[in-house]
Amino acid sequence: MNEAPAVRGVILYGPPAAGKDTITRALADLDAAFSLFSRVKVGTGRFAGYRMGTPEQLEELRASGAVVYENSRYESTYVTDRPGLDTAFTAGVPVMHLGQVDGVRAVLDGYPAQWLTVLLWCPREITEARSNGRGDTDTPARLAAWDATRADLDDNPDFRFDLTIRSDEVGPEAAAEQIRQALTATRGDGDLVLVDFDDTLIDRLAAVTAWVAGYCMEHDLGPAVEQRMLEAMQIRADLDVIEALCAELGLPDSPSELWSRYEPQLAASVKPFPGVMEALTAVGEAGHQVVVVTNGGGQIQRAKLKASGIADVVGAACISEEVGARKPERQIFEAAAASVGRDLSQGGWMIGDNADLDVVGGRRAGLRTVWISHGQPWSGGAEPDHVVPTAVEALALVRGGGR
Repeated sequence: MNEAPAVRGVILYGPPAAGKDTITRALADLDAAFSLFSRVKVGTGRFAGYRMGTPEQLEELRASGAVVYENSRYESTYVTDRPGLDTAFTAGVPVMHLGQVDGVRAVLDGYPAQWLTVLLWCPREITEARSNGRGDTDTPARLAAWDATRADLDDNPDFRFDLTIRSDEVGPEAAAEQIRQALTATRGDGDLVLVDFDDTLIDRLAAVTAWVAGYCMEHDLGPAVEQRMLEAMQIRADLDVIEALCAELGLPDSPSELWSRYEPQLAASVKPFPGVMEALTAVGEAGHQVVVVTNGGGQIQRAKLKASGIADVVGAACISEEVGARKPERQIFEAAAASVGRDLSQGGWMIGDNADLDVVGGRRAGLRTVWISHGQPWSGGAEPDHVVPTAVEALALVRGGGR
């Protein structure tokens, strides 16, 4: 493959009803530069989203060598043509929909650009439900195409997509943000650096402690209630935890009222540890690709990332609720690497303060690990590659190549 020029494009591959149209619209809403690449279609049926052509025009494209890739499906022929791509790249960032790995390979080889390849996936029953729900008259044909897509992936085990998104688990807006971040991430020659968020980059415990103290003081709940709330919320606080506390302690707010208050107030109050912003910036400027990997809900974690300023100085953020996997599961580390066009087989780093989630999970994913001790001794078990007291020192270590 030739060296890619600066132009950028997105290839969305997946079975029917995997969300290609919906996510393309979400991308356009996120950034007007994104637009659907309209392939030439020769045949009958749906014409929206295509440039309709005739058999004679198709022969002209073939004869002139302007066909990058063509395939037949649903009794029609679909063509990715070089003149159309030229026009699309001039206008902005084209988003191409393909359903064959051979087609993806043909575009990567036949039209060099900074392509981001994205596998959009959903189970067969989701394709069926979505197809029926939108009133398709050819649902059996779409299910047959789903089967063909599954077989296509099985027949091409060596092909690696830059990014994989489960569209039945990740909403279109979150998927669009993942694609945008992956496309715009700096693709330097440095290491992949995955880093935990809560109590590694930001002082979440201090923020939670202050919030609980303020809430209990406001309602005159006393030290015993304050201690119990902090005990329950210091590691993880979601709606389930809030509901349990309301039931146990008889708090003055309903679970929904308390959560709607806690979520934005906590997000607004979190602060990075001293020196973290500068350290993250320096690691990125050194050519490394930094991705925040965190368990938690997408809305509150992204609010905290934005409010703290960390979203502005990292390449991407991978949140468990959005990807359908939690640390220490390998899948979340795979998703984090893919969000910046990397693969775990290339190695990298995992930095975090949790021995099980960050160190054990990182080691199982094949990454070098740095444990943030906050001055505490290592608890035993599979040891990290390095132990340092703060994220600033961890990031300096990584920037120096682990020395």
